[in-house]
Amino acid sequence: MKKLYALVFVITVLCLTFSCVQQNKESNKSEKNVTVSTSEQVLIQTSDDAIRELINGNKRFVESKLTNTNYKEQIEKTKKGQKPHSVILSCMDSRVPPEIIFDQGIGNIFVIRIAGNIEDENILGSMEYAVEHSGSKLIVVMGHSHCGAVTGAVQNIKLGNLTQLVDQIKPAIKSDPNNPNIIDETAKNSVIITINDILNRSSIIRELVSDKKVAIVGAFYDIETGAVTFMEKL
Repeated sequence: MKKLYALVFVITVLCLTFSCVQQNKESNKSEKNVTVSTSEQVLIQTSDDAIRELINGNKRFVESKLTNTNYKEQIEKTKKGQKPHSVILSCMDSRVPPEIIFDQGIGNIFVIRIAGNIEDENILGSMEYAVEHSGSKLIVVMGHSHCGAVTGAVQNIKLGNLTQLVDQIKPAIKSDPNNPNIIDETAKNSVIITINDILNRSSIIRELVSDKKVAIVGAFYDIETGAVTFMEKL
């Protein structure tokens, strides 16, 4: 009888041990699958909210603490619609992907990309859709350091359709060609000119900005550090 009790005791201990091991495995598995979605934590109601989230998102990016990386979950949540809080006009440079450098993932921002982050009628129409139809609260025009399109403008590059594109950037050249900072200074000037052009050429955006329903702001991305600096918003 004592042997029987001993056997039952051993079996019970083994079962409990196995159960604990399985629970720990499931717990670890669950923890690995959990990601924090910024869109769930932050309620974007105003342009100030949107800027704050972009600033915080870039901080997460620089510190390698990204939270918007569960793309499968984001696809599921956005498959029936979208409500991006911001529209970002940026350069096509492969080193400047807004969804990543602002840690926004899928569904949080509209992104329009073109060499030199300049505007035309198609881009203006896209922005008007974002702010008027989809309810975006913020427009960001973002330049970046060591921009190839700006360099082309400064160096007066001639190459097919690129010629007319860099010609649109040339009004932003304000300093002496020998200035070692001329590329980045021109890129920042170009951002300001583009913002003014957007407001002058789009009555829809101009009225929304005037009514404080939407804000437009310039930004500059440093490809050497990953940091974004914002300019004063309008």
